[in-house]
Amino acid sequence: MTETRLAQSEQDERALMLAAQRGDRNAFKSIYERYRDRLNNLIFYSLGDSLWTEDVLQIVFIKIYKGLPGFRFEASPATWMYRIALNECLNQQQRRGAAHVPFEEILGSDDEFDRKTLPDLAHADRERREIIRQAVMELSPKLRGVVVLKYIEGLSYDEMAAVLECSPGTVASRLNRALRQLEARLRPFKRIL
Repeated sequence: MTETRLAQSEQDERALMLAAQRGDRNAFKSIYERYRDRLNNLIFYSLGDSLWTEDVLQIVFIKIYKGLPGFRFEASPATWMYRIALNECLNQQQRRGAAHVPFEEILGSDDEFDRKTLPDLAHADRERREIIRQAVMELSPKLRGVVVLKYIEGLSYDEMAAVLECSPGTVASRLNRALRQLEARLRPFKRIL
């Protein structure tokens, strides 16, 4: 994204947030549509349960809505919303206790895969995704969080540090540990990945 387009996107986002703070429901709906999938990914990879994720996503957006008047643009809106989502995931896990993630939840649905690929290739692709998803879900929540923020959401180290409320060095350390653990877990599958 060019600097001009990035600046325009930031201005648009700021205008949306300001409008939502003034009570503009359409602006809040736009914020919801813009961030729903991104927050859903983060919550799912934090909790590992699709039904629980749906419930928590709604709680997160209620908290975002209620927190809008207090948002002061000290961080980016994305960083602020990711922080709310991660905090709520931690709250939910503490209330529920450390939940076991059912293997069926990790596998995902067949809707995620391209039906146009050849059956053998589609099966191999589905298998690879399942193996990788399982390995990610076996990481601790802190390590899983940095993997999701970096590789699924595409955040920079500074953005991840703001979301996780730690230093970029801590983010790098967690990501390094996560990647070492993933490599160890995926090493037996090297031939098919």
